[in-house]
Amino acid sequence: MNKQHNKGLEFLQANMVPILFTLLCVGSIIISGQNMSYVMTETVSRVGRNAILVVSLILPCICGMGLNFSIVLGAMAGEIGLILITHWSYDGLKGIVLAAVIATVIAIVLGTLTGMLFNKVKGQEMITGMILGFFSIGVYDLIFIFMVGSVIPMVNPEIMLSSQNAAGETVYVGLRNTIDFHEATKYAVDNAWKVMFVDLLPWLVAGFVVATAAILAYKLLRQKQNVKEALISSKGFWITAILLAVLQILIKTSKTVQTAFFILQIPMLTVIVIAVVCLMVVFIMKTKLGQDIRTVGLNMQVATAAGINVNKTRILATVLSTVIAAWGQIIFLQNIGNVQTFNSHEQVGTYAVAALLVGGASIDKASMGQVFTGTVLFHVLFFMTPLAGKVLFADPQLGEYFRVFLCYGIIAISLILYAWKKQAAEKRRIEEENRLQLASFENK
Repeated sequence: MNKQHNKGLEFLQANMVPILFTLLCVGSIIISGQNMSYVMTETVSRVGRNAILVVSLILPCICGMGLNFSIVLGAMAGEIGLILITHWSYDGLKGIVLAAVIATVIAIVLGTLTGMLFNKVKGQEMITGMILGFFSIGVYDLIFIFMVGSVIPMVNPEIMLSSQNAAGETVYVGLRNTIDFHEATKYAVDNAWKVMFVDLLPWLVAGFVVATAAILAYKLLRQKQNVKEALISSKGFWITAILLAVLQILIKTSKTVQTAFFILQIPMLTVIVIAVVCLMVVFIMKTKLGQDIRTVGLNMQVATAAGINVNKTRILATVLSTVIAAWGQIIFLQNIGNVQTFNSHEQVGTYAVAALLVGGASIDKASMGQVFTGTVLFHVLFFMTPLAGKVLFADPQLGEYFRVFLCYGIIAISLILYAWKKQAAEKRRIEEENRLQLASFENK
């Protein structure tokens, strides 16, 4: 009984942040009075455009560099790619692909420089990444407010600011605050292929059932695991299959549930892009590079003794994070339909970090499950709190204040909890060493 109680207590302690935010989300939805159809549609849209940005945080976290606030540099690379394709009028999906290629090249350069900087400040990567983000925003503003048009040759009345010189000629220097994408580029990925959720769900159920059966068969027959071990190691698949099957039954039998999902559309190409990025990260973690990243994150001294090039591994993790962030910003902005030239990237790192922490991640531990749990909870609360504030206080601005407070508050609380857990673990380690030494002395 005590063992079960301790396990329950450990579960609550490990997941108290996701549980708290789940309760806040449910409370906000109930108080706001919004119908579930609106909640589901908005949630799918926000998760689709933010998920890749949150995924970009995983590799540096596992590599022991903490929460990578410097993904703002990757976001800038993505914006530069989109600005250039708008300038060249290279639109649609082919334009998005070109923007991703340009962004990747820029992100590799910026990620390499960031990784080299992180190697100079081991143990202080988070604050360094945050300050680097602020510094890079200043450099970015300098380039696109002053240098574009004056030092960097570019003339485009559609995206640039105009003024008169001394000779009365019209000159173009600096970019506009807001650059609207051309119609073919707006929502290019999202609108490429959409499927009604109610039509997609049976296929999802069948797919997860088949995948679960195949994985269980492989683990039981090839890896010779017992049933309990196979079920535990594949729990993500069979739990998802059960939940989807239950949802399918509810849609068929409950009018309320059917109404909530009846108009929901899934942007399939966006889902595929997110899935490919997630699978790429999972694949990397199963390669030698992934094992090196994990070893470096656990102990740099042990990694060095094992012959791992610690500095190179940390740089590669940072580069991959920056590149993924660049792709994430492209997906994000095509969903918005425009780029706020000097503002779109400013809060990218903060919001992505907050979403990851809401999912139950910590400074040195993150998983795909925590990415999507946190993205859903954080963004549901993000758009529901102003509506709940309007109902409770007749002022949506109070909900906005609460939203900002939560964003920064969850980061602060997570850092405090991490420091507290680390200190407690160190204390337990010292006590255990003292106990063993005392026992050894008494035996003598």
